[in-house]
Amino acid sequence: METLTRGDKVAVVAASGVVNIELVLQGIELLRSWGLVVSDDQEWAAEWGSLAGADIRRASRLQNALNDQEVKAIFFVRGGYGITRIIDTLDWSGFIDYPKWLIGFSDVTALHSAVNNLGFASIHSPMVAQFTNKELEVSINQLKGILFYNEVPDIIGKVKEEFSDQVLEGEVVGGNLCLLADQIGTSSELSLEGKILFIEDVGEKAYQLDRMMTRLLRSGALKNMKALIMGQFSSIPNEEPPFFPLTIKQIIKEKVDVPVITDVSCGHDVPNTPLLLGGTYSIQCSGTSAVMQFKGLDIKPIG
Repeated sequence: METLTRGDKVAVVAASGVVNIELVLQGIELLRSWGLVVSDDQEWAAEWGSLAGADIRRASRLQNALNDQEVKAIFFVRGGYGITRIIDTLDWSGFIDYPKWLIGFSDVTALHSAVNNLGFASIHSPMVAQFTNKELEVSINQLKGILFYNEVPDIIGKVKEEFSDQVLEGEVVGGNLCLLADQIGTSSELSLEGKILFIEDVGEKAYQLDRMMTRLLRSGALKNMKALIMGQFSSIPNEEPPFFPLTIKQIIKEKVDVPVITDVSCGHDVPNTPLLLGGTYSIQCSGTSAVMQFKGLDIKPIG
């Protein structure tokens, strides 16, 4: 992988929800402490209702960053909602000519899917508005390790004992389950055949998660996968009885016929271990433990 070095230019982009200005300024200062060059234009501070500026403004800012051959990475400010409103207006030719890391999670899943389908890797990780969260300090340092030193952290999960002593290897893709289900039938629908699917989500009720997984199942998207990685499913709302009869793990496991790696520390909780989407991982299963190790990029390198 092409690493970042001190003096590299990076972009900070708000393509989704309106941002907390103070948190973003603090996050940018951290990037600058890494030696990275960040613009002072504060375009990310725009507001249009709950969004970080009108669609045309957010799309223009992102497009400029994608096209800029000097930009080595695009750090997204936060998630929320908004990228699917603009994704079909984006021209990827400049990114293909001058590829760079796209860094974020949640709503950024739509962009991860797009670049992974183009044959490029991206990074599922904490975002700029979270960079001064002390509880995420380890995860943010891991992100720095990936970007500057090619140090991709191992990730620990759990697996059913029936899969003990298996080694699962493949390209890991995915992200936020809500976004993945929403993309079915669109230009950014993620190709999953022969790959390992990673999913996570936040704030969704059990029946809503079941509906999303059922949508993926009915579309045929879950066919011929190698495995599924279950990240964090956070802030599940309390419900009044009668409850949906399946747990989150049961919902997911009944939809697939491949090994499911659970309890993986990636998503909306702490820690949010960075994951290279589009990267090849080897998953060594031993007993009920599963250790994910990054093996490399079989797809186009960044930089």
